[in-house]
Amino acid sequence: MGFLSYLGPRAHMPDVILRTRSRYKHMDAFTQHVLRGPSELSPKEREIMATFVSALNACQYCTGVHREVSLLFGMDEGLVQALLDNIDTAPVADKLKPVLHYVKKVTLTPSKAVQADVDAILKAGWSEQTVEDTVAVAALFNYYNRLMDGLGIKGEMDLYQKGAGFLHKRGYVFPAIVAWYFRKFGFK
Repeated sequence: MGFLSYLGPRAHMPDVILRTRSRYKHMDAFTQHVLRGPSELSPKEREIMATFVSALNACQYCTGVHREVSLLFGMDEGLVQALLDNIDTAPVADKLKPVLHYVKKVTLTPSKAVQADVDAILKAGWSEQTVEDTVAVAALFNYYNRLMDGLGIKGEMDLYQKGAGFLHKRGYVFPAIVAWYFRKFGFK
């Protein structure tokens, strides 16, 4: 149950972003571009990053949805917990580890980001554009985590799984996602 009167017992993100489209519609294309647009980082890697940011922030809703999307992309079941425990020993490619360290820093202590963090990403073989892409994913999910938690939206497993199926297959394109949510969940 969300904190506001219009958020019912099974409230989730579409309840918010569809209610005030003039406020949130601009995030649609940005989210699609950040998570599915051109990048050296695969959609799977970006979804894992989104899940990791959300888990670092303990955002139940975003962790739930994006964990399910990541699983559909082939993420190993225990990867997010392994990243939370220790990025250096987590079962991810060594090349991705400096990216994930930067995601963590930008999420938890962004004012402590330094050139050496970026240099580690570049030394691993990524481009400067990947550094920007990394920051964009982290920033986007810090925003969404605070939006969902600030409104008290936690979600439920069936909503995570249903939403994840759509997001895995179609991405974050609107208005198709709006129509799908209306059909699937019978929103007012």
